[in-house]
Amino acid sequence: MSRLKISIVAFAILSLSGAVAASQESPELPADLPPKGSVKLSQLISETEGRAGFHAIKSISYSRGEYEVVYYMMDGAEVRLNFDVKTGAVKPPKSGGLFGG
Repeated sequence: MSRLKISIVAFAILSLSGAVAASQESPELPADLPPKGSVKLSQLISETEGRAGFHAIKSISYSRGEYEVVYYMMDGAEVRLNFDVKTGAVKPPKSGGLFGG
């Protein structure tokens, strides 16, 4: 093998090993995701499903440190719960007029 080929192979191996090392570092999470150490979403789903009169979950979303879970009760009523992402505690409904603000 010529020296040029050996140099190219060595460079490729070193480049790949650097990429592997970089991929094993803990990447920063995007700002719109729950922070590390947050309550597991599966725990909040389980808690919601265990509520009296629960029928089905309609949607789950995350925004500004809260999970919002929207579900239906057996009688057809729609319920919205906001859970604190760090503690899992249900937060009181937002107030501030007709549309919550």
